[in-house]
Amino acid sequence: MVILTLAAASVFAQIDAHGFVSDCDQKKELPDYWSELKSTPGSSLANYCMAELQLQKREYQASVNAYRDSLAGDGNPAWTKVWSHIQIGKIFDVTGQRERAVREYQLAIENGDNDDAAINQARELLEHPFELPGDQ
Repeated sequence: MVILTLAAASVFAQIDAHGFVSDCDQKKELPDYWSELKSTPGSSLANYCMAELQLQKREYQASVNAYRDSLAGDGNPAWTKVWSHIQIGKIFDVTGQRERAVREYQLAIENGDNDDAAINQARELLEHPFELPGDQ
C-alpha cells in the first residue's frame, strides 16, 4: 500500500509524493488557468495544473478530464505526460477502478520518462494500489 503524507493541500499532488514543487503556480486558481488556456490552447501545463487544483477538491471526474487534456496537449513540459498517467491511475485506485488504474500505471512506464522517479512510483503503484491516508 502506498500512503502519501498530507503536506500542503493535496494528498495527490507531486509535492506530497515526491518532495518537489511542480511547475504549477501555487497562487493561481482555476479561472487563471481557464484564461491561460484561452491564450494558449492545448497547453499541457495549464491543463495539468487545472487537474491538480480540481484534484485537491476531490473533483475526480473533472480532474481526470483535465489530465486527459494535458496528455492531448502540446507536451510541454515533457513530465506532464508521465505524471498525468500516474495521477489518473491514483484517481482510479481511490474510486475502486483498479483495472483502469493499472492501465494508467503501465502507460506511465511505457512513456519512458523517469522524471523525478516517475517510473519507479508507477511500478510501486502496480504492486500496491494507491490509498488515501485514513482509508486503510
